[in-house]
Amino acid sequence: MLLTTNNIKAELSYAVLHAVAAKAGFSCEEGGRHADGMGIDAVVRAKERFSDESVLTEFSLDFQLKATSEQLLLQSGRYSFALKAKHYEKLRTTSADVQRVLAVLMMPENEAEWLEKSPESLICRRCLRWMSLRGAPAGNDSSTTVYIPEVQVLTPDALRELASKRSREEWITYAER
Repeated sequence: MLLTTNNIKAELSYAVLHAVAAKAGFSCEEGGRHADGMGIDAVVRAKERFSDESVLTEFSLDFQLKATSEQLLLQSGRYSFALKAKHYEKLRTTSADVQRVLAVLMMPENEAEWLEKSPESLICRRCLRWMSLRGAPAGNDSSTTVYIPEVQVLTPDALRELASKRSREEWITYAER
């Protein structure tokens, strides 16, 4: 079966999250996107006491993954990204007992640059940027533009910080910048 370009982008976004989670010391598995009805593409599981203030020592972070090779507009330190209304609404809810995170893989326009390999290296161009929409204002009927901070790159350290906050039962919420 030949994958479509969009399916390839989706698979690469999962691969990047999986690599980041592994480097951070967490497991990562595909979400039950169709089974859960929540559009969760991946679940990162943590099993660790992050600090003396940690309340939770076993928990998960749910990710909705998106990937784009369109060059997103960067203005005032934020990238604008259109998100379908149904996805936006599911991510902004405050009734979920798990942290949901939107992660967008920003890829080069040239498909040949998405992934390069050699005997010495495997290079994925660009990166995942993340944001929480928990508690965000209501969106539009068809799509809502979200503004992802340029500095919110999902690195292993950033993922560990998100997990550390959640271990203290802190919610990472929407912050309008």
